[in-house]
Amino acid sequence: MIQTDTLKTYLYWFVVLQVCVISVSIAASSLLLGLIILSILVLFAKEQRWFIPHTAIDVAVLAYIVIEFVTAMNSDYQFDALKNSKRLLLIVMAYAAIIAFDSKKKIRRSVQLLSGAVALLSIAEIILYYADGTERLYVFQHYMTTGGLKMIVSLMLIPFMLSTETDRSERYYYSAVFLPTMFALILTNTRSAWLGLIFGILVMSVVHYRVLFALLFAAVILFFQFAPEQQVARAKSILDFSNSTNIGRFNMWSTGLQMWQDRPLLGFGDIDLYTTYLTYRIPTGDEPAGHLHNNYVHLLVTIGIVGLSVVMFLFYKIIRTEFLVFRKAADDPFVRTIALGALAVFCGFMVNGLFEWNFGDHEIMVFVWFTVGLCISAGRVEGGTDA
Repeated sequence: MIQTDTLKTYLYWFVVLQVCVISVSIAASSLLLGLIILSILVLFAKEQRWFIPHTAIDVAVLAYIVIEFVTAMNSDYQFDALKNSKRLLLIVMAYAAIIAFDSKKKIRRSVQLLSGAVALLSIAEIILYYADGTERLYVFQHYMTTGGLKMIVSLMLIPFMLSTETDRSERYYYSAVFLPTMFALILTNTRSAWLGLIFGILVMSVVHYRVLFALLFAAVILFFQFAPEQQVARAKSILDFSNSTNIGRFNMWSTGLQMWQDRPLLGFGDIDLYTTYLTYRIPTGDEPAGHLHNNYVHLLVTIGIVGLSVVMFLFYKIIRTEFLVFRKAADDPFVRTIALGALAVFCGFMVNGLFEWNFGDHEIMVFVWFTVGLCISAGRVEGGTDA
């Protein structure tokens, strides 16, 4: 019979492969997610006890699971709402990491492999971008998803590059993989991901690295001086309230708030909003969307004020947990680096979500839940050896 340690090793590699391949193949990612769930079920069968460590986010996660099903049963489209509840399975990524990432060596290796895979893909995407002359960089996903994934990896890497406690060869490696990832992020022209990156960097500067204020300011100045005209114009459009895309977003959010007023408590259910949205929409040029390009408005419409409150409680617990891991690891630079990166990622994700439905994006949430699990795992192995 397979030993528990062997099963955990399989689980570890399934998680690592999942985050490494999701930028290329949803099919492979889905298969690996199935293997992750199967591995955990086999572990339960072998252990015959509850072996998943208790965490500070458990109650909030459970509340979110419950509200998803409550709002689904309240929906006029119960089947569709229940079907979309499959997004709950992605939370397994966090707990799988908590179970399997039981040493600093495993955590460090996972970050190295993920960042290396994303960097190699970014180099290929950059080459194809210039070869094809496309307007926005993307290959395997929508450019907004691509931008969000690059944002997450970039924020994870910055603390490793700045930490003087990180081995010099590692800092060189992280700097090398950061450059193509960051350049690819710029070429996606995804403004929400740019804003998420900036906010994540500001969080890191407030919490720990004051020098990041100056570096960020210098980077913004250099961007507007030397970046290609297309990217500069895209950045300037963020504050252009006459921009057609911005107007479309405002109209969409306004329509969403009108929809919410009809079902304020539990919403319409976690459904694709395309058909329902059309019955409220005033033809003004905004896209007849299946989602509302804003996590918080979309959640209001789909799971109501009760559901949004639960999700915001979950977000608060995640941020608080990651910050506490950082603060408690005063004597462990590696854990502090992991926790600071995870905290910046989640804060950047929340700002990115002001303009996108990234909470409903499969690829983005695999990365987000992975970083949550990575941080909690690092906190659990704090003070341990590098074995």
